[in-house]
Amino acid sequence: MKKQVLIFVSTFLFVVLFYNQGIGVNLSVFALALLGLSFVQKPELLQDHKALILALCVVLSCLSNAWLFTFTTFLAVVLSSFVFRYYTVEPKLRLLIQAVVCCTNWFAFIVQVFQIDDWFQYNKSKQKNTFSKIFSYLILPFLILSVFFAIYLTSSDTLFGWYQRYELDIDAVIILIALLGFYFSFVFWNTKIYEPFKTLNRSLQFHFTASQKENVKPTFEFLEIGFEKRSGMITLVCLNIMLFFFIIVFNIEHFQTIPQHFSEYSSRIHEQINSLIGSIVLAMLVLLFYFKGALNFIKNNKTLVLLSKLWLILNGILILSAIIQNTIYIDALGLTYKRLGVYLFLILCGFGLFYSYRKIHFQQTNFYLVDKMSWILFYSLVVCSLFNWGNIITKYNLTKEEVDFSYLLHLRGNEKTLLKYYQPEELDSQWLKEHIERKQNEKFLSSELYYKTISLK
Repeated sequence: MKKQVLIFVSTFLFVVLFYNQGIGVNLSVFALALLGLSFVQKPELLQDHKALILALCVVLSCLSNAWLFTFTTFLAVVLSSFVFRYYTVEPKLRLLIQAVVCCTNWFAFIVQVFQIDDWFQYNKSKQKNTFSKIFSYLILPFLILSVFFAIYLTSSDTLFGWYQRYELDIDAVIILIALLGFYFSFVFWNTKIYEPFKTLNRSLQFHFTASQKENVKPTFEFLEIGFEKRSGMITLVCLNIMLFFFIIVFNIEHFQTIPQHFSEYSSRIHEQINSLIGSIVLAMLVLLFYFKGALNFIKNNKTLVLLSKLWLILNGILILSAIIQNTIYIDALGLTYKRLGVYLFLILCGFGLFYSYRKIHFQQTNFYLVDKMSWILFYSLVVCSLFNWGNIITKYNLTKEEVDFSYLLHLRGNEKTLLKYYQPEELDSQWLKEHIERKQNEKFLSSELYYKTISLK
């Protein structure tokens, strides 16, 4: 299929799905349609395992979004669709460069749309013949038919009455939807990867080149490579000792805290865990600084490498300590999105430490860690979009003695659970039922399938 056909078909589909509609099932249908058209355009993708994995991410995100629309599912659908699209255009494009290219294409639309010869595909050797066909088959018949249609319409009261009765209701909203659909479709299908981005992409490698391994240079010209190595050793020895004692103090301090008093220290515990996450990220940056080049290949660097691995292991123990403290905190006060977010960030930090370890052990470049973590973030978004976190939080919190119903009523996707638990003195059931009825009365394309499964009888 030609590019202009894909753009106009997608624009038409966008208008049909989103005109006078909210965002719900229609977003999933539109993304799945784009996915299907991509395979129609390039059937060979069915033999590409990476393309199938990315397509599966799109499908799972769409199913989750159709079931229950949230900002996470919206983000997962859009990002997974574009990641898949960029992979089909240039499989070797790094995810980080994909993000940069995607951002530039949204702004470059203003220029690209006027480069008609670039995105409107036709036989350039028969340019005159192509435009002759368009003029002969479309423009000229339309103009002639319009004139006679106006003549016949004004000459018959019956025809004029029918015209007024069935006149298309084309308002400003549908025009805006069409423009938005064309904008989105154009950016999606008219993917442009400019040469500077391709050059930058080629420079981002996981392995050091032979010349980089042979010509080891210090970070600063005034500092000899030996001094830089000893600087790293001194720094890491001090950091390891400091972190070792901090882990002991941190765990003793929290295990001595009485659970009944945790509510008084809620903000303090969050601040401490946020600080720990920040320190773990800084720990990875320290290692990226020391192992960005020369110190990977100098002789007698085994002690430095050992100290670095010990530093990573201690930070891993710190992550486990933070997970335990967050779990105790949740057991005392219940689940919230913020407390679940703490788990997510700690798990991401764990992946960061794991790939930092591999980077040092296998002497990889800093970009190796950046690329791996960018893919971890992408897959984490897709996985997180698959779960109804509002319902998970509600089911867990309802097992506690003290339940904050004001918080639970503001969550989404937990209405079925709340109705089952309903107690007149604790929950406004009428408000909840009216909320569910409003969701069930939404047009199908704007609806969320989750609410169709709730019975109010």
